[in-house]
Amino acid sequence: MIQWKERPVEVANLLNPAFCALLLRQAALGYQKQIEQGIDLPLLFLVLPLVLHKTTRESLPKTSVTRLHVWVQQHQEVRVGLTQRTNALQPYTRESIIYAMQRNALSITTEGGIIAPKMKKSNVDSLVDTEASQCLDKALFLGRWFASAGSTVSVMSMFGLRI
Repeated sequence: MIQWKERPVEVANLLNPAFCALLLRQAALGYQKQIEQGIDLPLLFLVLPLVLHKTTRESLPKTSVTRLHVWVQQHQEVRVGLTQRTNALQPYTRESIIYAMQRNALSITTEGGIIAPKMKKSNVDSLVDTEASQCLDKALFLGRWFASAGSTVSVMSMFGLRI
């Protein structure tokens, strides 16, 4: 992984560990709101490839009424390149998880799930109607959706990925 100081400006801005940590926190929040458990670590590695990829993010449904497996079957194009994006973003996901845990934005439960502890209200609300706010909304949605989609292995296999 390229050191922070050596990253191209575009990469440093888009894959800023603070922003990516916030996306992962939103996914963990959505997951724990849905089933009151921590999200499994492998599912966090799906958040950035699905949310930061504009075409995929914009194709996600607006509500979780649509089942994940049905949506994936109807949007097979989402699986194209997902493995490569997931692999390419793994170092950034890891970096963001570490960043979030160092700042108590994420923590690990005794069962091994990843939760988003309560924090002071942030200024995230000031991002209304920006691409960043859309990413945050979709990350929260993905967390809820993953929670209702079945096991981690099932979710990964729906996307054609292996743990």
